[in-house]
Amino acid sequence: MFLSYSIADILINVVLAMIMLGIGLSLTFADFKKIFNQPRPLIIALSVQLFIIPIIAFGIATVSNLSNAEKVGVVLVSLCASGASSNLVTHLFKGNVALAISMTTINSFLTLVSIPLLTNLALSLFMHIETEVRLPVPETILQIFIVTIVPAVVGVYIRRVKESFAIKLEKPLKYVLTLLLAFVFTIKIFFGESSGGTGISFAETIRILPFMLLLNVLAMASGLYFAKILKLSFIDQFTISIEVGLHNTALALLIGGTILNMPEVEKPAVVYAMFSFFTAVIFVYLVKRFTKRT
Repeated sequence: MFLSYSIADILINVVLAMIMLGIGLSLTFADFKKIFNQPRPLIIALSVQLFIIPIIAFGIATVSNLSNAEKVGVVLVSLCASGASSNLVTHLFKGNVALAISMTTINSFLTLVSIPLLTNLALSLFMHIETEVRLPVPETILQIFIVTIVPAVVGVYIRRVKESFAIKLEKPLKYVLTLLLAFVFTIKIFFGESSGGTGISFAETIRILPFMLLLNVLAMASGLYFAKILKLSFIDQFTISIEVGLHNTALALLIGGTILNMPEVEKPAVVYAMFSFFTAVIFVYLVKRFTKRT
């Protein structure tokens, strides 16, 4: 069965597809070939995302003073792996964009198993609800292809046949894509509930903010730490820190609001979307600056 999308959800998907098209213009097919010929960074990144980050989220939710539904929302955000926003930050900082998009694509399929399994555990642990969260597999796969894979491949193809055109677009697109991403976040924060927004209050935002900020910072630090001790290149280190630390809030909002039909579960994702792009930019800037000094 296909889900009914709000106006906000439709606009979000359109903008995310445009972002992935723009990112694809900076890549070649050889970039992806290299990733799968040397898969160690990809395996390390996926392992951190699948095992370490959910443990951190469950720990934060357990010790927090949030409502039980909001605790489930904290875990849900951690399970919604990297999306177009993290790919954009990697692109802006000249990271390993092919690794970033490969992570996003593979994570999108892995979440078909990990999100239902661990969200059910969170619902049982925090809300004592025995239910089954089922992602609609055909629609989810279709959304992955339409929003992530197809636009990126089209961008790569355009660069292949019109390289000079793609190179000219790279610089202005960095600014345009950043504004589009801000628009994506604004939709869910400020749209009314009838149009797909959440109607979160200022007091709720302040109460949830410290815990989501902690999740964001610990996730980025964990990605950087494991990539560093396993002796990956510096470019892969900060790419992985971005990709495991900046989560796909659009997917979390879709699951919390449309599949679970629990508006309170959506609220941690809304708060996370307010700041995570900026904290990721600051984190990577400081890491790169400190590394240059040392």
